[in-house]
Amino acid sequence: MNELYRYESRQRRTSMILLVNMVVLLTMYLAARIFIPSSEESEQLFFWLNIVTPLVEVCLLLAAIYLWVKNETFRMVVTKDTFEVFDPLSRTFTFSVPVHEIVEIKQTHQANHSSIVMKTATGDRFRLTQNYHYSRTKLYAALAKVNPDIRLPKSAWRFSRS
Repeated sequence: MNELYRYESRQRRTSMILLVNMVVLLTMYLAARIFIPSSEESEQLFFWLNIVTPLVEVCLLLAAIYLWVKNETFRMVVTKDTFEVFDPLSRTFTFSVPVHEIVEIKQTHQANHSSIVMKTATGDRFRLTQNYHYSRTKLYAALAKVNPDIRLPKSAWRFSRS
């Protein structure tokens, strides 16, 4: 199939990250208990923390178990003909597009939100997820190799203001 770029990530990796987040949350809660001096305000804070912290811990644990059991694969592939992304968590970010139809990839940032949008010759727009550790530099290089007419960001790390 002559792949120029391929990135894959199993959901078990994400599951492990969620478990680490559980440990970090518990550590932060215990540190707050130890270092925040007792006062009326801190008692009110801990009243809410005693409710919220276990709820968040349970949600993280359930999500980790779900991802561990499901263990699907996020996949991003560039071949000489197509650019394909499969995201098992979001069908919004799942697509397959002929590379010759890609016109531009634009990285924008506004306020507290950044996005990467791919535009095609047919006018379709596809968002590229930033939730995985794929190399945008290598991805853009592979796309440029197949279709040198694609307008790509000057730097894979810089986002322009929209």
